[in-house]
Amino acid sequence: MEQYGSDPLWAMFGYIGLNWRNAQECDMSESQFYEAVNWQVGLDPAYNGYYAAAIGEYNYLLAKFGDPQQALRVLFQENQLPNPKLPAVANHVLLEFMRWQVAFGGFRAFSYMNYNGWMGGGSYLNVPPPYRALT
Repeated sequence: MEQYGSDPLWAMFGYIGLNWRNAQECDMSESQFYEAVNWQVGLDPAYNGYYAAAIGEYNYLLAKFGDPQQALRVLFQENQLPNPKLPAVANHVLLEFMRWQVAFGGFRAFSYMNYNGWMGGGSYLNVPPPYRALT
């Protein structure tokens, strides 16, 4: 499991970058990852259950297949929208990890760039106002 990390949550996060072939572009370190996980639990204690369910399902699949890569592949495949096997895991863990992967630089692998102000906040003092203010 060294390729994916020894912790199931970190392994899930790492699998996204390996599967999308942009792991080297993501700047989220393991310590930042766990800070984000702890932050989520602090904001909403229900995340303890979401993370526990994801870890439980991963461990079940790992025991079933005996291969971390196969367990991760099946975990992601079975939890694709619109009919995920475990909706809370799909929406509050896997999808969120995908967002983190993209937000921490994974988008660079697709030649995307941070539009000034889009991800960083921007200013509504511009004249004319930015497109976000035109609703």
